[in-house]
Amino acid sequence: MLKPKIKVRLAELEIKQVDIYNEFGVTKMTFNNWATGKSRPNLEQAFELAKRLNCKVDDLWEYIEK
Repeated sequence: MLKPKIKVRLAELEIKQVDIYNEFGVTKMTFNNWATGKSRPNLEQAFELAKRLNCKVDDLWEYIEK
C-alpha cells in the first residue's frame, strides 16, 4: 500500500495544488486523487512530479506493508 506524501511536500515548498495540476495538464480531481491515494500517476508523471518538487519519487509516496 502506498501512502501519499504529496501534500506535505507542497506545503514545504509553499506551492498550491492548482499550480501543479495546471502545469501537469490534469484535472483538479485527478491531482487530488493522487494526493489522497485514491489513484496514482503513471510512472513518467510520478518522476516528473518529483523533479518539479525537487525530490525523489520515494519522498512523495511511502510504501506500507499490510
